Amino acid sequence: MAKGQSVRKQDIVFLNIFFCFVVIFIHASSEIIEKMNHGQTMFWAILILSRLSGFVVQGFILLSGVKLFFKAGHMRYGKFYLSRLVSIVIPYVIWVVIYYLYFCYRNFYVFSWSELGHFLLFGDISAHFYFIVVLVQFYLLAPLWMLLFRRANPAVVLPVTLIISIMFGMGIGEAAQVIWPELEFSRWDLLFPRYMFYWTAGCMIGLYYREFQNYLREKWIVITAFFILCAALNAWYTVRCIGNGGPWADQMHTLYCISAILFFYMLAQLFTDGGAVFLRPLAGVDRASYSIYLVHCLVIFITNDILDMRGIVSLPQRYGIRLLCAYIGSVVLCLLWQCGKRQIAKIMQKN
Repeated sequence: MAKGQSVRKQDIVFLNIFFCFVVIFIHASSEIIEKMNHGQTMFWAILILSRLSGFVVQGFILLSGVKLFFKAGHMRYGKFYLSRLVSIVIPYVIWVVIYYLYFCYRNFYVFSWSELGHFLLFGDISAHFYFIVVLVQFYLLAPLWMLLFRRANPAVVLPVTLIISIMFGMGIGEAAQVIWPELEFSRWDLLFPRYMFYWTAGCMIGLYYREFQNYLREKWIVITAFFILCAALNAWYTVRCIGNGGPWADQMHTLYCISAILFFYMLAQLFTDGGAVFLRPLAGVDRASYSIYLVHCLVIFITNDILDMRGIVSLPQRYGIRLLCAYIGSVVLCLLWQCGKRQIAKIMQKN
């Protein structure tokens, strides 16, 4: 079997940047969805686009599995866990603390070590941090995935993990509380089985990357039609069920997420050969994508506070300013941070 580690990764560069920018759009658009009158066209356009953008966290989880299984041979787990501690966990802790201190400064919270500990554990100080909590669980179980997926048949393991993910989405936590009424845990959405299908799919893709690329190229018509159909159904269902969710909404969204990840992965193949030249100017953005993910919501919060202080109340005007600040501010700050880190590393090497 052709293994993924021999494949150039420009497609993953494209997806990293694309997913990161879509996440910014989702969070920058939340005020429109929460506050704009439902009779306005802008509300429905943003609502539908935001709903159709809701596959990117699942896409990030899938990409994390892909990159994990690019590695050949036996993994050095000590080095692996140290690298994840330095590159994933420590930045997460730093930014949770920064968010918390900012909210304390704005008088949303009164500083408490126990409250800060809660936010670090559950990632619920801001909407986007839960992804890191879920991802760390997958990383902690890396030896299990290496043992299981290198021996597993994709035709078996993918349907099984899809069923597990769907069951967690259908309220398995509530069912558990019926059996054990004393169970007070309510954050079932933070547990890794909820996203296990996307992680498993990523691991399988990483193992058989060349075959996966060939599949995307051969089935592009089917994948495109599947995506258009699922996107249309998801948009229609969002409009019809606004305000009450609707039955099977989670299952329909899962189907859409699968179709969207396949479709945009297929588009990313345009950057695997000659098209890679167009990504070279964005290499820094790719390296800074995790930092951008962590910081962008704080940029949005600060922008909203400044807009409030200046008395800007027009929702479309606030939206335009917020989008500009979220994209430009987050990217520029993180690129400067990346440059600063490189300069510090050079100085340390000289010394």
